Amino acid sequence: MAQSTDHLVDQIAQLNAARNLVLGDAAFYPQIVNGVLPLIGASTRLELRRWGSEFLAETFAIGPNVLQTLREILELPEKDPMVLKHIVQNAASLYPLVFRHM
Repeated sequence: MAQSTDHLVDQIAQLNAARNLVLGDAAFYPQIVNGVLPLIGASTRLELRRWGSEFLAETFAIGPNVLQTLREILELPEKDPMVLKHIVQNAASLYPLVFRHM
């Protein structure tokens, strides 16, 4: 049992290090999130699911800022095709997620 507890403490410490890495440099976000998801899923220990749900809540808390920034860019008079393309890709990624949960 002590070994299991020690392993959990180590996992949480590693997850916290990953969180700090993302908070320090958002460029690591996709890599970290994809690496963390299997560790925090439905079949994992409660402590890991708790950590994961908190981490994802922090992650999605930036959503309104992202949407506001995208809207402000769309409202600019000059329209760059590459910027518009990426904004459409953002909207296409977000729409199903938002629609399913409304």
